[in-house]
Amino acid sequence: MSPERQPGPARSGHPEHLFAPLTAEAEKALQNLPGLLRRAFPLRPAMERELPNRIRDLSLSLTADREGGPRPGYLSDPRELAAYAWYFLPWNLLRLCRLLPGLDLTLPEDGLVCDLGTGPLTLPLALWLSRPDLRRTRLRFVCTDRSRRALDLGVRLFTEVAGFDPTSRDAPWRMRCLRGEYWQGLVEGAHLLAMVNVANEMVGTHREPLADRMERLAGQLAGALAAEGRVLVIEPGTRLGWRCLEGMRRAFVEMGLGLTAPCPHERPCPLAESRGRAWCHCILSPRGAPAWLTSLSERAGLAKERLSLSFLLVRAGAAPAASGLARVVSGPFALTDVRGSAVYACSGAGLLVLVAPDGRPPRSGDLVPVVIPADAPVDAKTGAPRVTLPSGPGLPVRRDGEGSPPRPPVARKASASRPGAGGPTGRSAKRTPASPAGRPPGRKRSRPGGVKGGLPPGRKGSRPA
Repeated sequence: MSPERQPGPARSGHPEHLFAPLTAEAEKALQNLPGLLRRAFPLRPAMERELPNRIRDLSLSLTADREGGPRPGYLSDPRELAAYAWYFLPWNLLRLCRLLPGLDLTLPEDGLVCDLGTGPLTLPLALWLSRPDLRRTRLRFVCTDRSRRALDLGVRLFTEVAGFDPTSRDAPWRMRCLRGEYWQGLVEGAHLLAMVNVANEMVGTHREPLADRMERLAGQLAGALAAEGRVLVIEPGTRLGWRCLEGMRRAFVEMGLGLTAPCPHERPCPLAESRGRAWCHCILSPRGAPAWLTSLSERAGLAKERLSLSFLLVRAGAAPAASGLARVVSGPFALTDVRGSAVYACSGAGLLVLVAPDGRPPRSGDLVPVVIPADAPVDAKTGAPRVTLPSGPGLPVRRDGEGSPPRPPVARKASASRPGAGGPTGRSAKRTPASPAGRPPGRKRSRPGGVKGGLPPGRKGSRPA
């Protein structure tokens, strides 16, 4: 957690919000991104005219049938890279710039950061824009990707945004960019190992079962960590992205690494063992997106009502215990037999259904203090205890809709809709208001995929947008 954000539940009894608003600097950078892109990666008039179609095609290739995996090195194609840079990059920056301030990413002087599958340096860009507290620390980055074009574009963009060339020897954040596979960027003694929308892209490229593949990947990451080092893995907010993270989570716990976020406990994942079809992911509004990006998204047929992601932050050594806390892992949904609205939450006691009688539930990603009564009723759909929250656990209703109560529920027979907002990140997924950020009843479910959590897909696989 950054110095500016102090834990809330332990002191106030109110939720601790995971997602921070965009900083003014991040908002300005997103607004100015078209000018930066035109200077760093000029497009011929024909390429610019076809950009909406290219974006739509790239999104489909990343969210459709994943058998065989994504096309390797797709960001090396200038047309694909243009689609990624104009659409996936800004949406990924927006996601990351809202997530990173709420994470415990303290780094030492001369600390080493390995960004595996970095694309156009999306994570370093987001760190610079959203974590000004880290700018005072000299850091070394090793950024690896299959596409040299993407790496070069990232260096040019970072130079424009930060005001210095990160590849120069005297840069405060010094970056070494390597073209190659993710494992070639693993350097022993890393203080932060990051993978953004990479793991899901490995699916289909190996014959071994997904769980075995993720266990092996977790072992590779853990073996390169420094004492007190951290691993941050971010995936699309899809069932596939969560399955990748859940496999790594089990392996990290077995290896003795501490779970820092979002998990408030180290017991087996309740969602993996629940009777429902839920998966762990966070939902946030697209508030802060510049007008040019929303317009381009609409022209590409990919307008967004909400964003989603799944993530896992672990550290070498034990993590502080978080007893009596639950993490909200869905958007709000309606219950047919209870007044108000509810959310799903993960706790050391298992999956919970948190009921907000005043219709103002905590936000997705919030860490909420809970007391589970011995006689708590059981949710018929999931078998999880229902815990009624005191009035006013959330923030006041916002005009942008984030943190707002759901609209009047549509009649439905289930006691609780599945949590989560699955849909591929890159698609607009309208849902019935009463649905917990999932697909409306009767709608076909999109295949898992997505575009790199906040990062466009590339050589690695899909990246959510």
